[in-house]
Amino acid sequence: MRRRAVASVLLAAALAAPAVAGADEVTVRMPGRYFEPARLTTVAGDRVTFRNNDLVTHDVRIAGGVFDSGQISRFTTWSQPLEQPGEYPFVCTLHAFMSGNLSVVAATLAAAPDGVLAGEPLTLSGRAPAGTGALSLERSEAGGGWAVLDPAVRAAADGGYVVRTPAVEGASYRVTTPAGTSPAVTPRVTARVDVRIAAHHGKLHVRAVPAPEGMVATLELYSRWHFRWRDRKRAALDSGGRARFALPARRTYARVALRRSPRGPALVRSGVVKTWNGHAARDPDTITPPMSGGHDGGHGDEGGGHTGH
Repeated sequence: MRRRAVASVLLAAALAAPAVAGADEVTVRMPGRYFEPARLTTVAGDRVTFRNNDLVTHDVRIAGGVFDSGQISRFTTWSQPLEQPGEYPFVCTLHAFMSGNLSVVAATLAAAPDGVLAGEPLTLSGRAPAGTGALSLERSEAGGGWAVLDPAVRAAADGGYVVRTPAVEGASYRVTTPAGTSPAVTPRVTARVDVRIAAHHGKLHVRAVPAPEGMVATLELYSRWHFRWRDRKRAALDSGGRARFALPARRTYARVALRRSPRGPALVRSGVVKTWNGHAARDPDTITPPMSGGHDGGHGDEGGGHTGH
């Protein structure tokens, strides 16, 4: 009875605990005469547990004497830590068709978000062996040599780390630890996005080339009374990088900004057009405002009579 109560507590704790990057144990199951997962990546020092959920006995062996589990009876487990990075193919010698592979790395590395613009913050995160302390972040551009960006990235006690750096088109990244280097990652980075706009029949048509992912288009209209641009409407770009806005009837200037989030910083902007005829216009911010009290009236709150062209 006591054993059942303890098992219930452990099960509840396992279900409640979130999956975190610092986990130092991975499990390979044998639900039948196969491994699940058959291929996985772990960090040096992680413990790999093989769990036999089948009705028959299995074993696990890596050639060269790295490990040999011996027989694993049904509904039992066997564990083994792997300290050295490398590739470790394993088999069940009792069922030779059962095979898998462990990729043991010095550190994992992932980049987010995918599909950023050059200069945007790029978040690199992963996990090194627990207790690593400091590791270094390196970058290679256009297939060239590796240059150290940050020689002292601090890892948490469990080996997890996060570092941010401006994205560079075509660059690859890796981290170096005392155990070796991580596999390199090459995030998709776009050097430039052109935002093209056209106004006709009361609509402003927007197209971003190339089409960026996860962008929000913001329609900005110029306030002549305050001599500044104001956000008016927002729309998510479709898969082709397109969006459309209804334009106000009053005369004003319009442009479009692309952002990652509705309130985020503008990453790129279009040129300026006149809403009343769709012609390209000079940005009013570059025009010297009239003296106080000298506005000429006649075009309403967002009037565009003062064009400077």
